[in-house]
Amino acid sequence: MEKDNIKLTASEIGTLWGEYVNGTMTEIVNRYMFSIVEDEAIKEVFEIALEIWEKQKKQIVTFIEKEGFPVPIGFN
Repeated sequence: MEKDNIKLTASEIGTLWGEYVNGTMTEIVNRYMFSIVEDEAIKEVFEIALEIWEKQKKQIVTFIEKEGFPVPIGFN
């Protein structure tokens, strides 16, 4: 069996799905906090968190789409 043809299990897909939904919820909270925080050092932490999430979200979407599943709607 080639490494490129390995399918994800149902629990792995479920975990990705849950991570996507939880991540979109956290993104909303982080965006709100970023908009109201006045301390520049703390604001930078929220900015970094948002940048990291964007990278993670793209990877999760790639995994889900590669398996042929629809991407969850999540929070917006």
